[in-house]
Amino acid sequence: MKKIFCLLVLCLLTFGVNKTFALEVSDVKNDYWAASQIANALNKGYMGFKSGYAFAPDETLSRSEFVHMLLKVIRSEDIMTDSTTKFKDVDSSTRYDQSILTSEQLRLIFGYPDYTFKPEQPILRSEANAVIANVTKGFYGDTSILYNFNDKDQIPNWAIYPYAKNVTNKLYINYPNPSYLRPNDYLTRAEAAVLFDQIEKHMNLVEDKFKKTANKVPTEFLGTNTLKLVEGAPRNTVNLYNTKNVIEAGNIIIAKPNQPINSKKHEIGDQLVFVAPTDVYTQEGTFLYPAGTQFVADVQKIKYTPFRIKKQKNLIVLRKFYMPNGISHEMAGVTYTTDKGKVVTTKTVDKKAPVKENYFEGRKEITKAEFLVKYTDKLSPVVKYDLKGDELVYILLTGDMVIPNENYWEFEVEDESQSQDDSFNTHTDM
Repeated sequence: MKKIFCLLVLCLLTFGVNKTFALEVSDVKNDYWAASQIANALNKGYMGFKSGYAFAPDETLSRSEFVHMLLKVIRSEDIMTDSTTKFKDVDSSTRYDQSILTSEQLRLIFGYPDYTFKPEQPILRSEANAVIANVTKGFYGDTSILYNFNDKDQIPNWAIYPYAKNVTNKLYINYPNPSYLRPNDYLTRAEAAVLFDQIEKHMNLVEDKFKKTANKVPTEFLGTNTLKLVEGAPRNTVNLYNTKNVIEAGNIIIAKPNQPINSKKHEIGDQLVFVAPTDVYTQEGTFLYPAGTQFVADVQKIKYTPFRIKKQKNLIVLRKFYMPNGISHEMAGVTYTTDKGKVVTTKTVDKKAPVKENYFEGRKEITKAEFLVKYTDKLSPVVKYDLKGDELVYILLTGDMVIPNENYWEFEVEDESQSQDDSFNTHTDM
């Protein structure tokens, strides 16, 4: 059988003449299930040969290789980043260190709880799936779509919502058996080529912040408003700009869990989703975000019973929100509630005056917001949860929540006739 030939454009300035050569991919035949996607990945430069003219389609690729290639696909490989990283096992000697730094600072990757990234470890299909979900717009989909797969119960808890989102967007692999996702298998180079091809054909799903800005509008401060969703919140200020609204750290917002939450059953890294029950406005009438906005959280810490016999409490940290219109942004917050759904503050009694709240760091008095942000694990955010899904949960913002104004997000748009094309290999369809 004939082997696949891939046109790789090699521009050689020889006497002012550009030459193009057809190079043979020695280990991929024309009838190979991912032949066209491999050819595209080589032609576009997302991926290269493994050795000589061999692509090695069934070999694995490392975690660092995957993010390096993905940045090329979404055209973010030239984004400038600083040299700081939280990963203990990444430095200037690490292969593709700049791609890892860029991916970390774009919040595409989060690493392991021990602050390692394990760059040379082969990437799992579920891990690649989670990164792709971080790249794309929109909600984390309805998890019932996963019932179509026989191995849905093998999906790690932290990957369930990303998988639901990607299956909804048709950005996933279920080859060779359409009924199986095989989330805990290593991703092969051929499978990576197929995923990259899917993303390229659906660039309209990639978040706008990864695309080049066509017309950048100068940001102008317009004034402040007041947000008072919860009585006694540490802060109530919202700063208004022409390009964005900023809910300051220390504000408390309200959401409902999108799924039952039981602190005795969750593991570190499990992903949880909360949903805004109503449209949210400032007291002055400025619209901030709509009902249905999703807040994505991770379980960051677990506390056990005194004798460490069983899990008892969780610390849940929010890191991103998605609005129904497709706008999304990073955020920082903690669920701040008791099992009765009430905000708890620390109080001290001044004998010479009514009850007064004082917060100290050593001998230095600090604000309530500073205290809550720095010492959340000493207060109620690390609590015992058993939420059924219809309770209201308080979320304390530990960082400013930036809500971009979509009217000022003007980006280069891909050709819609191409981005809406669903004609790629049918093995990815359900």
